Amino acid sequence: MLEICRLTIIESLRRRLTLALFATTLLLVAFTGWAFAEISRLTSLQGVERVAQFSVLLVFLMLLFTGMIALTAVFTAAAAVAGELESGVAAAILARPLRRGAYLCGKWLGLAVVVGGFALIAGSGELFVVSHVAAYAPPEPVAALALITAQALLLMTLTMALATRLSAVTSAIVATVGFFLAWMLGTIDLMGVALKYPSLMTVGEVGKILLPTNALWQAAEYYLEPRALLSLVQGFGALSGDPFVALGPQPPAVLVWAAIWGVIVLGLGIWGLGRRQI
Repeated sequence: MLEICRLTIIESLRRRLTLALFATTLLLVAFTGWAFAEISRLTSLQGVERVAQFSVLLVFLMLLFTGMIALTAVFTAAAAVAGELESGVAAAILARPLRRGAYLCGKWLGLAVVVGGFALIAGSGELFVVSHVAAYAPPEPVAALALITAQALLLMTLTMALATRLSAVTSAIVATVGFFLAWMLGTIDLMGVALKYPSLMTVGEVGKILLPTNALWQAAEYYLEPRALLSLVQGFGALSGDPFVALGPQPPAVLVWAAIWGVIVLGLGIWGLGRRQI
């Protein structure tokens, strides 16, 4: 299994698609630095208003960042699993005394190193650039980056499970659509809270159960926001439906379910690969 992990890391880093996604994400980091430098130079706001401005902008740009990391996770995982199954490479590897479950777990470990490592490094670079050019830092960056990385790993796991039964392109598309659909359902949930519509809130809660990626983003968003700012805006009900303001942390049960969900989906992927004719 460890040998599969090592080979997966090497192969993933060699793929042009992975390198292109890495480069695009790094461009986003550079754009973040430029945007914060310009706003810092032009803004006349001070105190809490300045912190609020930078906080909202950082949350927005980190949302774009999570999208780039998600695409990296999806297309890297789809190519690593479905690509090898379609090309016959997996058949040659599995002809040896290697269980299919061990093969897929080795793939998962290797991809987790690539995707998780890149998410942590690029995310740290993003926050460092903001801190350097605008003298602004979120209150708990480590927790935020850990949750964003967990979101990427969750989406990567889903893509791997789909790739055991679908083509690389199809599994990547389905996982990407699921990611954005989860974000939309999360926004609907926030609207339901703001408008006090139980039906909309129910839709959002169902979305968290089916695909908890957006729940992890909302948890990360809370750790990106200054506590002093939150204490000031909690009295304004309109902000409870703002997708760029998280007024409180996610319940621990949501984070526990995200971990359980990942294990279940990986298990389904192992089951699907075991039933596939190679």
